[in-house]
Amino acid sequence: MISTRRWLVSDFPVFIGAFASSMSLYLKIPPLTALGLALMAYPVLGMSIDRTIYSPNFQRKTAWVLLSLSVLEAVTGFGAGPTTASIIYYATFGLLNRGLALQLHIILIAPLAFFFILHIASGIGMALIRRRIMCHPSITT
Repeated sequence: MISTRRWLVSDFPVFIGAFASSMSLYLKIPPLTALGLALMAYPVLGMSIDRTIYSPNFQRKTAWVLLSLSVLEAVTGFGAGPTTASIIYYATFGLLNRGLALQLHIILIAPLAFFFILHIASGIGMALIRRRIMCHPSITT
């Protein structure tokens, strides 16, 4: 018997696992990256947009995280600089010396890049969904 149906909520773990493992093998990317990309495919399964990374609420949250990380990155960058290190040192009452500022500045690059990519992917996904550009996978058995 041939039937066509849309993916159900119960099919979600199977779909995400299969999609992530195939992406990891064929594209030669790390499994966690593949899982993250697979989770971004969540709305194509007909789920509620409010529970995905494509919701305006999620976009706002990532924007606030990006703002705070950007301010910290700027402060630690000025604190690591040769001419501005003393200003930041006195402004933070001696808590942020030049060596610590440089270490924090380098450490903050990874979370800043992660949230920037997440924010961009969320924005692109929201724009595509608003224009009703969605893929509805169907299976035949």
